[in-house]
Amino acid sequence: MRRLAVIGAAVAVAGCGGGPSIAVTDLPPECAGDSAGLLKALERAPRQVLVDGEPISHCLLAGASAAEVQLLGTSLVTAAQQLGGRAAGDAHAAVELGYLIGAARRGSRRNGVTAELVRRLEAETGALGSHRAAYARGLRAGSATG
Repeated sequence: MRRLAVIGAAVAVAGCGGGPSIAVTDLPPECAGDSAGLLKALERAPRQVLVDGEPISHCLLAGASAAEVQLLGTSLVTAAQQLGGRAAGDAHAAVELGYLIGAARRGSRRNGVTAELVRRLEAETGALGSHRAAYARGLRAGSATG
């Protein structure tokens, strides 16, 4: 099932660009597909969030190809945008956003290619308002267990 979801995401991305086909990856669908699964998993934050039984940081594979980083980036940025949009009025969304960014930072230590992805996720923190403490709590948890 996981492989089919990733194949579907790869085909969708390849079909949009008209460029060379994208190889099938080993990324869990929560990492590389529709961000709905990732958002659902993040509801557990600040408790440990697992996708396909692994921490989010494991989505940032050490030897990830450009195609894998693109698929991952689409999912993570979409999730961060949705959480960032809600974070000003929702403390738990701020925790979830912090967790996501902390986990991405943790995973990016293994793959320098993803540093720009982390920077893009961090750009979604502009509307935290009074929920900066909640964001910081999520960031610490994601950095530790994400």
